[in-house]
Amino acid sequence: MEGAVLGSVQLGLSNIGFYLLVGLSLILTLNLFSTIGEGVARRNTWQLAMESLFGFVLNLVKSQIGTVGQLFFPSFYSLFLFILFSNLIGLVPYSFAPFAQMALSIGFSCTILLGVTILGFIKHGVNFFSLFVPSGCPLFLVPFLVLIETVSYLARALSLGLRLGANLISGHILLKVLSSLTWTFFFSSGSLISVLLAPLPILFLIAIFALELGVAFLQAYVFVLLSMNYLNDALCLHSESSQNSPVVEKALPMVLFTASNARLVTPVLSQIRHYRRPDPPLYPPPNTRTARGYSGYCSRGSLHK
Repeated sequence: MEGAVLGSVQLGLSNIGFYLLVGLSLILTLNLFSTIGEGVARRNTWQLAMESLFGFVLNLVKSQIGTVGQLFFPSFYSLFLFILFSNLIGLVPYSFAPFAQMALSIGFSCTILLGVTILGFIKHGVNFFSLFVPSGCPLFLVPFLVLIETVSYLARALSLGLRLGANLISGHILLKVLSSLTWTFFFSSGSLISVLLAPLPILFLIAIFALELGVAFLQAYVFVLLSMNYLNDALCLHSESSQNSPVVEKALPMVLFTASNARLVTPVLSQIRHYRRPDPPLYPPPNTRTARGYSGYCSRGSLHK
């Protein structure tokens, strides 16, 4: 679709852009339906589905990056939903699969790698280049290993998008070939055997279609999972680990509140507060000692007075 805007300026909408808008509209509509009816006793099906996806991606972020990575949870959650619904739209007959186009899938992967690299430079500065030097390697091997690691790091931009696009293309080709063979089997011969065996290719085609539904979810999961691993590598490098910082602890409630509603955020914040709570002291401060002794402060019975 094309149209003239402001004279000679052309505004075009390709199939990729149109179906991306369809996927975005579908996500917004389902999120709107999930907010209809408040309270645990009046949850609808869409609400339970969206909460399940929310918890799935949140647990994935916590397991791959840690508490620090939860600042980027809205981005990963949006990316997962966007890829998932675009893949599901592509399975509708006579529709279009946006992420089966290499230009879009590789463009997404290159953008993610660029953003991860920028975040790594912002946090570590020049020390980010230590990511390309394996720890404990001999000095004379450093130039060769740096070259190999650099090529491997840059290849992530291609491998991440190629994996997504190639799996979707192969699945669609398989469905096309099997559906064509099924159609030919029905109308090529009118014998009694073909009529009796007609349900078999249909059942096989349904099974392959169910498999492609799983592949649509799996590819969105793999794409987001690898993106989290790349971000974790850029933020933690070799020897660092994701630790809670005061800045993260202050910003995390606001980020999670904007990502979902309060009933989903409350359990997460309670877990974080419980995780950060220090252990009680074995002995009370000197000014709090009373005639009752140390009972109530000691955590072991052998220390009670």
